[in-house]
Amino acid sequence: MNFMYLLKCFFLGFSAASTIGPIFVLTFNKGAVYGFWRGFATALGAAIGDGLLFLLGLLGVLNLLESSKKLMLIMDLVGGLVLIFLGFHMMLSQEAKKDSKQIEIPSVGPAYLTVFKSFILTVINPLTILFFMFMGIQILPQEDMFLSINQVFTSGLMVASGSLSMLSLVSLCASLLGSVINPRTIKIVSYITGIIFIAIGVYFLGDFVMVIGKK
Repeated sequence: MNFMYLLKCFFLGFSAASTIGPIFVLTFNKGAVYGFWRGFATALGAAIGDGLLFLLGLLGVLNLLESSKKLMLIMDLVGGLVLIFLGFHMMLSQEAKKDSKQIEIPSVGPAYLTVFKSFILTVINPLTILFFMFMGIQILPQEDMFLSINQVFTSGLMVASGSLSMLSLVSLCASLLGSVINPRTIKIVSYITGIIFIAIGVYFLGDFVMVIGKK
């Protein structure tokens, strides 16, 4: 396992995190509303999830998941429902604040809970699973197709590092923007985030319904 391979792992995680998806949007939202460190906690959970999925891809576990259509359907169903729930939760919380004419930022739970939620959201995202299922094998060097356990864990760590680097930048930019915009605008950001989550969740559920409908 050479340096170029590890560098590829880092940039794989970096590029995966740069995709505009649920985690990217959630990290930006947390950074803008609650500051850099809350966004960083979101980024950390996602990075751990990305590293784990890549590691499982190298071990072949994700290939077993791909071969089970029922499990993939379950992932679509669970991922879609979780995203829709989170989306509606964000939107309804903003509506409640608007109805009560409060302008303060809603309270947030402990940091470890933010990390955990972000991790779960990452590992149940069907698109993320499919991405690392494919890329885990594609970037392996031809002369080193079989890796030791230590090498597999190192590869996963590099992917996680790349993902964390990208999402930390997102959180930093969001926190800088959040410090110069008013709370009402931040609420609009949260509302838009909820809509995006619902849209992606509906997409996953739509895929689930289409597959079930063909049977």
